[in-house]
Amino acid sequence: MIAGAAVHLKKEPDKTLLAWLPLIAGHAGDPRNFVRKAVNWALRNIGKRNFDCHAVALELANKLAASDDATARWIGRDAVRELTSDKVLARLEHKSAAR
Repeated sequence: MIAGAAVHLKKEPDKTLLAWLPLIAGHAGDPRNFVRKAVNWALRNIGKRNFDCHAVALELANKLAASDDATARWIGRDAVRELTSDKVLARLEHKSAAR
């Protein structure tokens, strides 16, 4: 639901999405496959929304990547890999320039 909201609720203020990051962080250690994937997807989609959300999501992703928990570490590393990719950064730059 969070991943979908980050993409489709374009008029929703960023603060609404950023308020969900503690929920994402809280469930990042859940090893169940669908939970792990949902948390990862939500974090990545929030980070791809715009540069403001990107910075905060990337900060959380780096924190998770350094976690002692294997599941949280997987989520964090995967999110960092995508959020720092040239493709995502170029897309965010293009969106920023279009404003």
